[in-house]
Amino acid sequence: MHIEVEVPRGPRGERAGAPYGGGGDGETVSFECENSITSAWVCREILEGTTYPVPSFLGDVAVVLDVGANCGAAAIHFARAFPAAAVHAFEPAAAPREVAERNAAAYPNVTVHPFGLSDQDAEARLFHADESIMGSIVRTDDAVSSEPVHLRRGDTWALEAGIDRVDVLKVDVEGAEQQVLVGLGELVDRAQVVYVEYDSRRSRRWIEGRLAGTHELYFASLQVLDQGEAMYLRSDLCDHPDALEELRVILRRRYGRPVEG
Repeated sequence: MHIEVEVPRGPRGERAGAPYGGGGDGETVSFECENSITSAWVCREILEGTTYPVPSFLGDVAVVLDVGANCGAAAIHFARAFPAAAVHAFEPAAAPREVAERNAAAYPNVTVHPFGLSDQDAEARLFHADESIMGSIVRTDDAVSSEPVHLRRGDTWALEAGIDRVDVLKVDVEGAEQQVLVGLGELVDRAQVVYVEYDSRRSRRWIEGRLAGTHELYFASLQVLDQGEAMYLRSDLCDHPDALEELRVILRRRYGRPVEG
């Protein structure tokens, strides 16, 4: 399925004083996604900048990791926000990876890798529920099919790739968030922004504990008992003069009304 999405125009710096994403002054791009209403909606929210808003006050961004890239919506979103950065998208599942590769073809700063990140180098099985191209290496209860996948420990891969920093990290891996964050080691501590999805209260508590010494919860586009999408900002950036005002803008765009406080 192809969708037409109005996305922010150009890099984040073109609209000083406002986060990249969620505006109505962009350009229309065509994007390929899974043939379902849900996939179209999720990809649209990502490409419009609603799910992963990018603050304008971040420092130099050279490396972005999109772990659990699926069709590549987040990778394209970050490639447009940070055109000078190297965006690495990791997707071990064959079907969504092929779509991501087609979507990324027009973006020379995006590399799609045919493996996932974890806390060890390993071969695993990725389980799929119903007919979705989304999958999990840890959730098997509703699985109707599976495929073999290759996993790499994140900091080992980074060392081999000559990468000594990660500026923006996005993790959406259907229950394997802890393994990804453990595997990336100290690279997580220095990331300016960490976007992470969780699917249990246990996972949420673990993630909060892992990031407690280095990051603060900045924004959550969804946060309920056993599911959430949260954005953590490195602690020193939370004191930036624009941090609070940009958060108000993000919330106003998300909920369509002024935010006080």
